[in-house]
Amino acid sequence: MSADVVLNVGLAFVFISAATLIASRLNFSPIPFLIVLGMLVGPNAPDIGNFSLKLITVSESIELLSRLGVLLMLFYLGLEFSAGKIAAVGKSLFKSGTVYVGLNFVRGLGFGWLFFNSWAEALVVAGITGISSSAIITKLLVDLRRTANPETELILGIMVFEDVFIAVYLSVLSAVLLTDTFILWRLVANIVIIFVFIISIIALGSRIGSFFDGKLKFNSGEAFVIAIFTLLLLAGVLVEKIHIAEAIGALLFGLVMAETSHGLRIVQVITPMRDLFGAVFFFSFGMAINCRVFGEVALMAAATAAMTVLGNIVTGYLAAWLSGYKKRRAANVAFTIMARGEFSIILASLAVTFGLNEKLPAFAALYVLILAFISPILAKNTKLIHHLIEKVRPAPSDSNISG
Repeated sequence: MSADVVLNVGLAFVFISAATLIASRLNFSPIPFLIVLGMLVGPNAPDIGNFSLKLITVSESIELLSRLGVLLMLFYLGLEFSAGKIAAVGKSLFKSGTVYVGLNFVRGLGFGWLFFNSWAEALVVAGITGISSSAIITKLLVDLRRTANPETELILGIMVFEDVFIAVYLSVLSAVLLTDTFILWRLVANIVIIFVFIISIIALGSRIGSFFDGKLKFNSGEAFVIAIFTLLLLAGVLVEKIHIAEAIGALLFGLVMAETSHGLRIVQVITPMRDLFGAVFFFSFGMAINCRVFGEVALMAAATAAMTVLGNIVTGYLAAWLSGYKKRRAANVAFTIMARGEFSIILASLAVTFGLNEKLPAFAALYVLILAFISPILAKNTKLIHHLIEKVRPAPSDSNISG
């Protein structure tokens, strides 16, 4: 490894440390600070006079650490539950996921048509605004210590449901942008394969967990960590082969490992790596954002962010209600799954390569950044928001509600 690579990664960690320290002093989520500092010192950083703030370049090392961060965050979230718990509430999760994703997608489609007056751009905006950020949501759940809350099962289920939807959505979008048509049988086949795989992992989670239980009884802590990390990487590679996001593969692997007797030990060894590489992900995410073009799309992004917040309150509460969660727990669901992230920016960049409106990447980046600041505030203050809602529209009280 050359000295330049070490210097580049070392500088990145200096700014990552600064962002987390600032967030800690302000008692705020570090996510927006990591993203902003990534913007300010990355390859798209602004220039001040003759001085350039482009201090850190995108490298394979940073990209690798970033991807590992996503895998570890989703793996940790899966460990907090189990495949058995998810399977037990599968029917309600399906109803809630369908309603949440469907209503958000339709809402985004309408806004996309309003701003761009084109069905192609509207279809892209629907994807940008309709899919939650699994990485940001997982970080919020950890920071707010809600990973063990009952309603987090629903949040996790919606994230899995969204990944299946993404596979369908991208198949349709690619076909429409390329040929204005799509091959129905191929689309259906892909959906069936993905759906059967995810359901099988969840349904057979305890049996798969039993298989690994005996195989992971290492006395050596070093051997145990290496084995778990290797299996995590293999899980990500496996699911990508059938067009499922590697992060969801990590989540499913976590659900399986939660069925073993090693769950607590895995959490203990994974947690420091999750925090370290997770911070790299958000910093790297900011490095990809070009703030120079925000002025042209500021009004559009702000209006769409406001629409997302208001719309997500409705769809989040409705999804929670369909799964039997009310009041404070419903508020936790509605305000925690509000963040949008990496998928939105990737999708917007992909759309431009197909010849769509060149403002889409800047719009997506600013939209994601606005929600990155708003969503932690809302998620942290669900108790206050819930009380305000109760004052406006009283409802029968639930017993033993906490969160």
